Amino acid sequence: MLFIYLFIIVPSVSITETANILGIMPFPVKSHSILFETLLKRLAEKGHEVDYVTHFLSEKTPERYNELSIRGSLPLFHNNFSVKALKDHSVYETIKFVTTSGGVDANSAIMKTAVLQSLKNTTKQYDLIITHLFGSDAMLGFGHLFNAPIVSITTCAVLPWAHGRIANPDNPSYVPNFYTSFLPKMNLYERIENTILWIMTRIWYNYLTMAPSNRLVKDFFGPDTPSLENLIQNTSLVLVNSHFSMQQVRPTVPNFIEVGGLHIREPQPLPKDLENLVSNNTFGVVYLSMGSMVITETFEPEILQAMFDAFAELPYTVLWKASPEKFPKGLTIPENIHFKTWMPQIDILCHPNVKLFISHGGLLGSQEAVYCAVPRIGIPLYGDQEANIHKSEKLGIAIKLAYGSITKDSFLETVKRVLEDLSYRHNVQKISQIFKDRPMSPLDTAVYWVEYVIKYKGAPHLRSVGADLPWYQYYLIDVAVILLFGLFVLFLLIVYILKLIMYFMYGKQKHKVE
Repeated sequence: MLFIYLFIIVPSVSITETANILGIMPFPVKSHSILFETLLKRLAEKGHEVDYVTHFLSEKTPERYNELSIRGSLPLFHNNFSVKALKDHSVYETIKFVTTSGGVDANSAIMKTAVLQSLKNTTKQYDLIITHLFGSDAMLGFGHLFNAPIVSITTCAVLPWAHGRIANPDNPSYVPNFYTSFLPKMNLYERIENTILWIMTRIWYNYLTMAPSNRLVKDFFGPDTPSLENLIQNTSLVLVNSHFSMQQVRPTVPNFIEVGGLHIREPQPLPKDLENLVSNNTFGVVYLSMGSMVITETFEPEILQAMFDAFAELPYTVLWKASPEKFPKGLTIPENIHFKTWMPQIDILCHPNVKLFISHGGLLGSQEAVYCAVPRIGIPLYGDQEANIHKSEKLGIAIKLAYGSITKDSFLETVKRVLEDLSYRHNVQKISQIFKDRPMSPLDTAVYWVEYVIKYKGAPHLRSVGADLPWYQYYLIDVAVILLFGLFVLFLLIVYILKLIMYFMYGKQKHKVE
């Protein structure tokens, strides 16, 4: 039996080579960091040596997982934004925020830290670099420095400038731009606007954002470093925080992998105090959280009072992520609302007594609500939240309530509608089943493909030739010009032949008559 085990069973087991992995997260937002942290910790648990450059440090870390702190290099976008600072951002302001504050400025700031300076000069070799595909690609310089393949993660749904680097199909006739709230089936006006945004976002990134990012790369890594236009071609894999059950069906290339819900862990029992609050109400619980950036204490007093008055008329227990002492003075808060500055969100949402989730429509919270089959009310404020809620409305699992239209009556009516109309719960249960029905969990899927890239030294066989074509070849501009020129020449030739025929038929007869 020992002989059989050693010589037959053991060789049949697939052994993944351990690797040195470097992950870098420049954007100082906790929700974005969670995806990186979850993936990198699992890779360390599987035996890889992982270094993670981050603004947010963990209380507990597995073996072979080393966090390199850049905390203090940038203000943290965490529980410190007022609603006034973010609501009603235009598309222009949102793109500028992503590419400037979340892109060039963030990368510039962390490049000045001792951590990145030390990484630049280290003798340690890395086998893989995992970067944030967001507002700037300056961190791709580390792929060139260590001659290592790149895996990029989009912590939101895929951004417009992500597709070109891997030649992922992105047709504006039925694929809504990230910066719209359109659904795939667009009318003529929406397709016109979507196409304009499709062009504008690429021009913005390729010409307005790439230039300062290139300067950062040259200054930090050295003047001989290739341009980002070339470094981007080193992207082996793009992991995308989306899933077709919540976003849309679209064609993809093999190295574009959807891992929506990667951060979701198995729900755990609630702490005793929360369990008592959640369980001791026969009607159920409403959970309210506006995410990790905006603090609800900055809501306008009349809107807060409208929400408090509406909740006072409901028999449900309300869990609200906030600090009550920070609310404006003079508000009347009903006894059925319970506040905490932090709550284990996935554990709360998956509790069977939770009936409704009220949020800003952030992607991670939306995925958690679908996973736990809880319908939502969305109060979108910025970024992709409007689009997330609009798509959920179309699926019949959420209702949008605009911040500026909140009154006691509108809030109460919306809450009652979601709680009393059973179609919302039935629909979200159906979508939840589709969301969870996968060959592997999102986290295991991400780990598999990361290890696949390591195993095959960048997996160049996954890469589409289209990613290496210049834009005029990819969009057949050169072919169109030649064909149009050929048609023009053919038209001139036909006209010339017709003129000859007319001359021989009528010109000679006229000559004879004369």
